[in-house]
Amino acid sequence: MDEFEFEDFEFPEEEEIEGEDSEKLKEIYKLAIKLLKLLEDLKSVELKESASLMLIRELIGDDRMLLGLASKMLQDISLGYDKENYVS
Repeated sequence: MDEFEFEDFEFPEEEEIEGEDSEKLKEIYKLAIKLLKLLEDLKSVELKESASLMLIRELIGDDRMLLGLASKMLQDISLGYDKENYVS
């Protein structure tokens, strides 16, 4: 894949979200929906794939538990078990 540059892209300022967990969860949900909409609007399949993988990598970081959960979810999705409950 050709490298692309972020010349016109400005990373947003990091803003600290204060408040209760429910408020933080609402904000996370709003931002996740916005990110998914932006991903859907990408015309290049390669860019969609790379952006999705970068997002997954950013979310998981070094957390082995999240890595296991993401692996399990992807396996379930690929096998058609999309109604699983992953809440512990």
